[in-house]
Amino acid sequence: MAVKYRPEDLTRLPRSVEYRERTVYLIDQTAIPREFRIIGLKKVDDVARAIKTMQVRGAPAIGAAAAFGLALYANTTKAKTKDEFMDGFYSAYDRLKNTRPTAVNLFWALNRIKKLVEENLESPLDEIKRIIVAEAQKIADEDVEANLRMGHYGAEILPEGRVLTHCNAGSLATVQLGTVGAVLRVMHRDGTLKLLWVDETRPVLQGARLSAWEYHYDGIPLKLITDNMAGFVMQQGKVDAIIVGADRIVANGDFANKIGTYTLAVLAKEHGIPFFTVAPLSTIDMSLKSGKDIPIEERNPEEVLTCGGCKIAPDVDVYNPAFDVTPHKYLTGIITDKGVVWPPFGRNLRKLFRGE
Repeated sequence: MAVKYRPEDLTRLPRSVEYRERTVYLIDQTAIPREFRIIGLKKVDDVARAIKTMQVRGAPAIGAAAAFGLALYANTTKAKTKDEFMDGFYSAYDRLKNTRPTAVNLFWALNRIKKLVEENLESPLDEIKRIIVAEAQKIADEDVEANLRMGHYGAEILPEGRVLTHCNAGSLATVQLGTVGAVLRVMHRDGTLKLLWVDETRPVLQGARLSAWEYHYDGIPLKLITDNMAGFVMQQGKVDAIIVGADRIVANGDFANKIGTYTLAVLAKEHGIPFFTVAPLSTIDMSLKSGKDIPIEERNPEEVLTCGGCKIAPDVDVYNPAFDVTPHKYLTGIITDKGVVWPPFGRNLRKLFRGE
């Protein structure tokens, strides 16, 4: 596939996560839109806490941040022997692995580095450290390249007109550009995106705080709506396509994404609107047969009881799943960095991974 644009052609935003000078640098997503702030983290525990508290969020960005957490360990450990180093490495691995359960990129990135380290245990300790840092950087660079390809694949197949999205699968959710964000940015550059509808995405407003902020920053025309307005906007004939990200896609095409995605998929089916998810191959978990097997994170009730730090409900029992699962029957297609996967998803995902 011919790639027409470079990342700098499509966004003015810097990378959301970087590693340099023994420091992991993150755009603090909890500060947006009040403040654009980049924080520097110098300890593995700080990286794990940033993932847990959603200072960094979005499956690909979490994966890159976790990989850089291992790089940080490699460059700052005081271990003198290889055995001491490996004990600390596995401790850092476990600390990062246990931050969030649903986004498969987290485990994919950590396991990729762990496998490489275990394959090179006979190498000198300094070489093992170099391998970890280099692989973490490779993971981040590959994410940008994958997003760029997804942007071009998606822009080729989405209809010209008005697109609705949910949560944030843009630059902030990845290393740069985004999954959905890359598609939107290429469409905007091509002149085929006429309007972007942005769901606010309760309970922590990633659509309102993050998506509306970053797409407005890059000059994309948009309208922000509350989540419960989406169905009416569809009924009015004002949506031509829906694209969302994914935190885990399984072997039959079912996928987990931010809570509220399933509702949009059902509404899209009712209104005859094409519905796509966009994700790199690292988000596809072929070890799980269906969406029923995906672990769903439940988060702090305070996210529902408060909004922007203000109490909006009495202290009642709360159910706060961070994600829902959309069955593959509602999907029009899956846009990946290796091309678009069409139904039947089970067969075509297997072919994709076989390189067919």
